[in-house]
Amino acid sequence: MTAKTTRLLKEARPLLLPWCAVTVAALLPLVNRRDFTFSISMIGFWAGIPLLATLALGNEFQYRTLPLLLAQPVGRMEVWREKLRVTAVAVLSTVLVFFLVWRAVPNELDPQAFPFLGAWILGIFASATFWTLFTRSTLGGVVLNVGIHTFVILTTWNHFVGPLNEPGNLSKVNASIVPILGLVFLCYAGAMFWLGGRKLARFQVTGGMAGDDLLMAGPDVLPGALAEWFRCRPTGTVLNLIRKELRLLRPLWLITLLAIAGWTCLTMFGFVPKHGSTTMPSAVAAATFGMGIISTLILAVLAGSLSLGEERTSGTHAWHLTLPVSVRSQWLVKLLMALLAGVVCAALLPELVLIAGGLLFGSPFKFLDLPIGMVWLLIVLLLSFASFWCACALNGTVRAATWVFPVMIAFSLAAAFGVWLGIGLTRMLLSRFDFFTTFWFTNAVSNMNYVQYLSGEGTDFKVTVANLMNSAGTRSSLVDAMLIVWIPTLLVAVIQSYRLFRKQAQDSISSVFRNLLPIAAMAFLCSFSLFAFDALVGHAQRQMWTMFHETQEAIEMVKPGTPNLDAAHPLELTGEDLAKVAPLSERTRRWLCNSRITVAPNPPYFHPCCRLIDDWVPYPSEKTDTGFLATIHLTDGPVCTVLFSVGTTHQMGYLGGVCK
Repeated sequence: MTAKTTRLLKEARPLLLPWCAVTVAALLPLVNRRDFTFSISMIGFWAGIPLLATLALGNEFQYRTLPLLLAQPVGRMEVWREKLRVTAVAVLSTVLVFFLVWRAVPNELDPQAFPFLGAWILGIFASATFWTLFTRSTLGGVVLNVGIHTFVILTTWNHFVGPLNEPGNLSKVNASIVPILGLVFLCYAGAMFWLGGRKLARFQVTGGMAGDDLLMAGPDVLPGALAEWFRCRPTGTVLNLIRKELRLLRPLWLITLLAIAGWTCLTMFGFVPKHGSTTMPSAVAAATFGMGIISTLILAVLAGSLSLGEERTSGTHAWHLTLPVSVRSQWLVKLLMALLAGVVCAALLPELVLIAGGLLFGSPFKFLDLPIGMVWLLIVLLLSFASFWCACALNGTVRAATWVFPVMIAFSLAAAFGVWLGIGLTRMLLSRFDFFTTFWFTNAVSNMNYVQYLSGEGTDFKVTVANLMNSAGTRSSLVDAMLIVWIPTLLVAVIQSYRLFRKQAQDSISSVFRNLLPIAAMAFLCSFSLFAFDALVGHAQRQMWTMFHETQEAIEMVKPGTPNLDAAHPLELTGEDLAKVAPLSERTRRWLCNSRITVAPNPPYFHPCCRLIDDWVPYPSEKTDTGFLATIHLTDGPVCTVLFSVGTTHQMGYLGGVCK
């Protein structure tokens, strides 16, 4: 094995794991053809390709090995060419997989966007060296590379074509704009390629093998009065910790300024979809807006991993743990500052830019929907915390950031497996064993979703029945599911992050999965318990609704619509009377045995929105519908009230019931 082969293997080894991760993301649509798999594939493309283009040189800054590399008896241009060869093989092979999968799997990607994607890849690859050397970090190089490259796309398109947010704009000028964009990107790629080689040839490494101290680097960037506030004081432990975190997160603030400028351009050029608009944007407009979303997600990941990751890389984290400050205080300040930085940089500031852009166009919420904004805030918080957990479990910012999405996918798979097993196992047990032979148990289980409406003896009956029938057929809401599944899992993750914060991190993959196992187990148990219980309650509710439905059909066959039927003269029936006029199931017949049933007209002012007789979709009943109120007095004590009608307007009726 020659020295050149050894150097090529040395360059390829760090790229193997990221290359596998991006390739797996590209192949996901072949395994499961759903929207979320294609979304993961798109994220892998827009974030994975720039990462692969930057890692070869960015790893030298991460591990502080660039001085050793440049001190070897090999020319700098030869080192650069070797890095470019390995990077080109990794990028081109991954791009080939992406394009083959997208052509094989039906998706909404416009084939006319392929030339733009090719130009984007060429520019990303050619400019990766320059921006990585400029920022002296992997993630900084990725963000600046994507941001500047996107700005070139916007400027070129708007100068030669005009606003890109018009759906038909791409197809009309495709023949003329492709050569223009091709020429622009060839010039851009050639210029950045030359600048990258020139910068590497003249690059000067300062600070020794350990690199520059993060707390002392660049003291002249800030004004003197502001820089003085960031210096530690003899007193104020918590404030000193906060000042330290603000200085460690200084690269995040600089990248955020670029992101804010990018969102401003996206808003002004019309790339942000308007709230409530049904017009589909063009492929390039959607891709450009997607790059803005992914860049903002990178900010959330950086907010959680940058501070602790750089401390572990520089070797100062273990030294900080020996300070006369409790480890718990250091961990808590670092966690809260990471979450705060993620909220400010990735959620609050972009949303303020969208609101300001909306004000310029006449409406503050023209580009922002408040519910979507709240969901985005939760996503940012979750990503920032997941990134902080990865920084506690791994050494280095880049390793922590690249492991965020695999950790999130592993957690989601564990929760999804719990959902599948909980529902499947419950249904299998219910098919083999009849747990609902007795009415009181069935009623108790079916009403577990309605506990909030059954408390108190003085509750108005009309309000109670209306609320119950509005809730009939529902399952646990998404918010409840999130609380039940996420809160215990997050508590375990918070406790584990504190435990990992106190230890020396290990870089092996086995240690990551070993630390992830308790979190995945908690997610599995919570989702399994939630959906197993939900399936049990749903089965009990179906048994109750079967009884209500069969009772309603039998009462209709008795013909209760007589002229003298009113609240003072209700129709008196028994369970045996219903069994004589209509076929009842064995369970319903057993439950209604020796029961006493009274039927009276439904009050005309009471028109609830209930479950349909033959469907689960609710609709508001109208005054033309004839309704009846049946009260069932069972032998063992419970009293059931069934409200039903057969519509005369929509040829449909409503059905509602409750037992207590």
